Amino acid sequence: MLLGLALPTILLMLAAVVVTRGLESVLPESLFGMALTALLSSVALCLLSSAGFTLLYMAEGAPLAALGVTERGTITHLLSLGARSSLIWAPIVLLVVVTAPRRWRTSRW
Repeated sequence: MLLGLALPTILLMLAAVVVTRGLESVLPESLFGMALTALLSSVALCLLSSAGFTLLYMAEGAPLAALGVTERGTITHLLSLGARSSLIWAPIVLLVVVTAPRRWRTSRW
């Protein structure tokens, strides 16, 4: 139970911090940079979550073709699971992005 629920949740939260802080260091220190960080982090985490669900399905031995009638249906299903996982990582991304000006070195808020 603990490994089945808590571990993926903690990993998603950790990934949210790492991905967002990583993008934050590359993008410009501005309001546009903050918005771009939030957008790119969200897309990356949705794809990362979908890949995680794919690995979990494969670890259970479930054939991925059984998820959807077509290959497109399978991809859509996995992407929807990645989007649903935003309930876990989106608040973390929001917190990291709004506190970004505290870590700025060249610009002032």
